[in-house]
Amino acid sequence: MSRFSDSEGEKRQRLWSTARWLLGGALGLYIFSFILFAESLSNQATQAPQADGIVVLTGGTPARIEAGLALLAAKQGQRLLITGVYKDLDFETVLAMTPQQTPRQTETLRCCLDLDYKARNTVANARETRQWADVHGFRSLIVVTSAQHMPRAFLELRHAMPKIRLSAYPVVVPQVKLQYWFAYPGTMALLLGEYTRFLWALTGLTDAR
Repeated sequence: MSRFSDSEGEKRQRLWSTARWLLGGALGLYIFSFILFAESLSNQATQAPQADGIVVLTGGTPARIEAGLALLAAKQGQRLLITGVYKDLDFETVLAMTPQQTPRQTETLRCCLDLDYKARNTVANARETRQWADVHGFRSLIVVTSAQHMPRAFLELRHAMPKIRLSAYPVVVPQVKLQYWFAYPGTMALLLGEYTRFLWALTGLTDAR
């Protein structure tokens, strides 16, 4: 009876030991891959080739919209879609964000601007962008979003539009310290959250198609 009890105890101990090793390995892999992810964000290209269209995935800062409008004003694309627009932003408010343009120059952009109020997340952004690109027959797009959001946005857009050429135009705001992210708790928390959502998107279960 004693030998049987010892054998069961040893088995449970081995199982717990194996589980701890697996959990530790998974945690170590997560931390290592997160560091690679965070370090890569400050090395993204800041220029994009000319494309048929430009799409801005909105966020909590107007910097993305301003960047998209600047690209449209520079004729980097024929039309601009801003997807996931907040309800209180109308055409006049959005056009007023155009940087370094006279009122007359800003007005010329009105014909080439489309606003999407339906999308509430990245998957919906990708779905609405696909429909917009299909309507206009676009085969190439410049994607404008924050640098930390770009990997996940690119992934969902590629799932939704595998045949369209995508070019990244990442936007970095002063509040997000990508160069020294490890020294700023707010930036680190932001990147951890974004990386976790990126891993979930990698599973394909978000289904933007």
